[in-house]
Amino acid sequence: MRWSVLGRLVLRERSAVATALHGALASLGALAVAELLHLECPYWAAMTALIVIQPSRGLLLEKSFYRLVGTALGSFGGMLIVQQAHSPLGLAALLALWLAACVGTGNLLYGLRSYGALVAGCTGAVIALAGYSMPPHLHDLVFGRIAGIVVGIVVSTTLTLFFTRHRSHRELLDRLAAALAGNLGWVAGTLRHAPAAEREDRRQELLVELARIEETLDGFWAGSLALKRRKREINALLVALLAVLESGKTLAGRHRPDTQRWSEALADELDGVVRQLETPGVSRIEVEQVVRRLAEAPAAAGTLVAALEEVIASWCRGIEYWQERVAAREAPSLKLVRHRDWHQGARAALRAASSMLAVGLVWQLTGWGQGPVMMMAASIMVSIFSTQERPAWLLKHIFCGASVGVACGLFCRLVLLPGESGTLAQGLWAAPFLVLGLWAKTKPRFSLGGMDAVLFFLFVMQPGVSRMPPAADYLAGGAASLGGIGVAILAFRYLLPVDPGHRLRSVLAAIGRDLGGLAAARELSRLEHCGARVQHRVLRMLVLARAAGEDLRPVVEAALGALSLCRELRQLREAELSAGLPPEPSAALRVAARTLSMAARNPETLRQALQSSAPHAR
Repeated sequence: MRWSVLGRLVLRERSAVATALHGALASLGALAVAELLHLECPYWAAMTALIVIQPSRGLLLEKSFYRLVGTALGSFGGMLIVQQAHSPLGLAALLALWLAACVGTGNLLYGLRSYGALVAGCTGAVIALAGYSMPPHLHDLVFGRIAGIVVGIVVSTTLTLFFTRHRSHRELLDRLAAALAGNLGWVAGTLRHAPAAEREDRRQELLVELARIEETLDGFWAGSLALKRRKREINALLVALLAVLESGKTLAGRHRPDTQRWSEALADELDGVVRQLETPGVSRIEVEQVVRRLAEAPAAAGTLVAALEEVIASWCRGIEYWQERVAAREAPSLKLVRHRDWHQGARAALRAASSMLAVGLVWQLTGWGQGPVMMMAASIMVSIFSTQERPAWLLKHIFCGASVGVACGLFCRLVLLPGESGTLAQGLWAAPFLVLGLWAKTKPRFSLGGMDAVLFFLFVMQPGVSRMPPAADYLAGGAASLGGIGVAILAFRYLLPVDPGHRLRSVLAAIGRDLGGLAAARELSRLEHCGARVQHRVLRMLVLARAAGEDLRPVVEAALGALSLCRELRQLREAELSAGLPPEPSAALRVAARTLSMAARNPETLRQALQSSAPHAR
C-alpha cells in the first residue's frame, strides 16, 4: 500500500522530480570534478552548478558567462584588497569601497550585465575575507574560486543543456504581433467612436503590456547574437506603439462630417491588418491599403497618421527582417534610451558600504571569530538582491529557506558525519537533501526560499572539506551566516529603504528632469536623447506602479501626459533650432524648463501635473 502511494506521488510529481534530479546530478558532478582537480573549497563548484541553472538555454549560457567574468574580476579585486588590509576595520573599509563601486554599477545596468557587476562585488568580499583568515592560502583561494566557477559552469551546462528548453524567438514575435494587433484595433475603435470608458480601459491594458514586453526582452535575447543585433528594431516598434496610444486622441470625440468617411474606411483597413496579425505564425502582413488610406488623411489626423506610418515601417523593417534571418537594411529612426536610476544606484552603493562598515566595526570591537562569515553572507545579500523591487520582503523568505539549509548542513556534519569524512560519503549524504530542496523549489509555497535552502546547506556542510572545526565554532558559523542575512534585511528595510514606491518616485523625478532638459536643449542630439529616454522611463514607471500595487489609472494618465508633453516640447524646440534661431530656448520654453525642474523635486506634484496634461479619449 505504501509503495503504491509513493509510486502515485512520484508519477504525479515526475516533472518536478526530474528537475530536482538533474540539478542534484549537476551539483554532485561538479563537486566530484573539483575534488579530482584538488581545488580549494570544492563545494564552490557544486554551488555554482546550481546557481547557473536557468529555464532556457540562452539564459543558461549567458548567465554562466557573466558569472565567470564577475568571478574573475571579483577574485582579483579581493586579492588586492586583502594584501592592503591590516585590521578587520581596515578590511571592512576597503570592502565597503569595493562593494559600493560594484553595487552602484550593477544598479545602473540591466539584465545579466548587472548580475556580473554584482557577482564581482560579492566575490571580492568572499575572497578577501577568506584570504584574511587564511593568508597562506590566498592564491589557492583565488585559483580555486575561479576554477570552481569554471567547473560548475561546464558540468552544469553539459548535464542540463539538453534538458533545458530553447526559448523560441517565435514567442517574442507572437507577443509583438499581439501588441501591434491590439494597438491597431484600439485605433479602429477610436475612429468609430467606441465608448470612452472602454477605450481608456483598453489603452491602459495595452500600455501595461508594452511595459511588460520591454521588461522581459533581456530574457528573450539572452544567448542570441542574432536577436541582439535586432534589438534596435524591436525597441523602435515599442516606441512607435507608444506614440500610437498617445496620439490616438487626435480624432477621439470628433464627429466632423468631412473626416467621418475617411475614418470609417481606415478603421475597416486596420481591422483587416488585425485579422492578419491574429493568424498563427504570421510574419508578413499586407499593408498597402492602409498606407494608401493614410496618404488621404485630413490635416487634423497628422499626428496619428505619422505614428501609424512609423509603426508599419518598424514592423516591416525590423520584425520581417528578423523573421527572415537577415539584417535590417537601415537604422530605425526611433530609439529607446534605457533609464538609469542614479539616485537609487547611489543609495544602493551607500547601503552596501554602510552594511560592511557596520559588521566590520562589530568584528573589530568584539574580536568575534565568525565575523568574516557574517560579513561574507551580508556582502552577498546586500549586493545580489539590491536590484530587486522588494528586497526586504524577498530576504525574509530567503532567511527562512537559509535557516532550513543551515540546520540540515549542521545536522549532516555534526550528527551523520561527525569528525573527518571523505567526499564520497559526504556526497551520498548530501544527495537526498539536494533532491528534496530542489523539488521543494518547484512548489509555489517554497519557490522563494527553496534554492537558498540548498545553497546554504552546501555552504555550511562544505562537502569536499574533510576536517571540520570544533562543534561550537561550527554552530557559531551557521548562526553568523544567518546573521549576515539579518543585517541585509535591516539595511533594506530601515537603513536606506527601497521598494517599488521609492523607485517609482525616482522615475517620476527623472521624467520631470528630462522634460525640463527637452525645453532647455540647445542641440538636436540632446532633444533626441532626452525624448528617447522619456519613452523608456514611462514604461519603467508602469512596471513599478504595477509592482507597487497602485491604482494604474492615474499612473497611466501621468504616463500619457509625459509622452504628450515630450512630443510637444520636442516639436517646439526642434522648430526653433531648425529655424536658425539662437541656440537659447525661447522665454516660454525657459519658463517651462524651470517649472518642470522644480516639479521634479516633488514627484507626487509632478504626477498630478502630468495627469492633468494627459490626453483623454473623450
